[in-house]
Order: sequence, then structure tokens, then C-alpha cells
Amino acid sequence: MKVSIYISALLLALSFINAGARNVGDGNIVGHIEKSGNVTVNMPSALLERLDRVKVEEEKLEEHPKAPVAASGKMGGYRIQVFSDNNARTAKTEARSRARNVSAKFPDYATYVVFSSPYWRLRVGNFRTKDEADNAAHLLKEAFPAYSREIRVVRDRIVVSE
Repeated sequence: MKVSIYISALLLALSFINAGARNVGDGNIVGHIEKSGNVTVNMPSALLERLDRVKVEEEKLEEHPKAPVAASGKMGGYRIQVFSDNNARTAKTEARSRARNVSAKFPDYATYVVFSSPYWRLRVGNFRTKDEADNAAHLLKEAFPAYSREIRVVRDRIVVSE
């Protein structure tokens, strides 16, 4: 709640400065507000949307002060690389084929077929720790012995949603 009040006060002050309010009367913004009684705040819609999101998050914290706020977005983490090849004719098809196989056997793991010139790669999962990724890599190696030589844990940007 305090953050919203401070942001609102800052925006109010900035709008007066932008509108030339510092030249009105004695130059005192508070005096101008008291004289006119009307205050207009102009701000970009993106800023208004951001303020609304902050307000919603603050209300959630007030309702459940001990509940953690859900984190979502991207962060550093680990994925399992199952395939990487630069053969222009076959690499894309092979990466997608392996992605279907992994998804069929492990539907909880997200699969990412990515082209990073000149390589097509298949990476699996969104793991926050290396131990989680190592355990999942072990399961993948047991499920797909033909892929086991290429399966390795790599650092990557992962998608986090809770």
C-alpha cells in the first residue's frame, strides 16, 4: 500500500512540473493544489497498467501476508540437452522426432526444439537446480538408451511458472 501512495505522489508532482505548475502562484505545488482543488494526472497507459498490477499484488499480500507471491518468467537454470546436430538435411526432423518421443514418455517435461545457427538442438525441462536436472537426465538415459551418449545437463534460461 505504501508503494502505491509514494508512486501516486511522485506522479502527481511530475505531472505538475510537466504542466508548468512550478510557475503558478508562489511556485509551491501544495499551494496550487489547495487553491484550485482540481488535480489532473496524465500518464502513459503502460504505467497505469503497471500500477494496477502492483496494487493487485499488494492486496494479495494484505489478504495472505505469509503466502509467497507466485514467481513467473525466465531465470537461470538447467535443461537436459538430448540432441544437437548441424546436418542441414536431417537435424530439424530428428530433433522434432526425439521431442515427440520424450513428450510421449515424460509429458511433465517441456521440450524445446531450438535452432542456434548452425545447430538444431532439443532441450528438455525447466530445472532450477543441477541435482534436479541430473536426476531427470538419469531417467531419460534409462528410458532412451539410444540417446544416452548425447544426453547432458546444460545451463540455460528456463521458464518459471508457479
